[in-house]
Amino acid sequence: MGIDGIGNGGRIPPGGVGGNAPTTGPTAPKEAGKTFEVRPASGEKTAESQAARETQATERSPLERLRAGEIDVNGYVDLKVDAATKNLHGLSSHELGQIRSVLKSQMANDPAVMDLVKQATGALPKPEGE
Repeated sequence: MGIDGIGNGGRIPPGGVGGNAPTTGPTAPKEAGKTFEVRPASGEKTAESQAARETQATERSPLERLRAGEIDVNGYVDLKVDAATKNLHGLSSHELGQIRSVLKSQMANDPAVMDLVKQATGALPKPEGE
């Protein structure tokens, strides 16, 4: 016996191609134009959507926060340095402070890095101490 008419000399098996495929049941369309939809229980929808909005507001990028006026260029640089050094586990606070200082200095003094910061933010950070 062939599979799906292969090896049957071209005859179509009873029940059509593929054997006896069901024409009713969960795979058959129940009503034309309707789609399956899962709705949350009442009260659940508002609490979850409110929590999602609050999470999105707190997880904005430093650049989005700068453009919204929440932080200045120096705050942007601080946040970028924090992000760059957050995975440096096992270093002493002195070593971590030195790395952060070098990164901030480079962002404020290296012409190539300064150009990138200016392109991203539209301004240059002020040197520390001013």
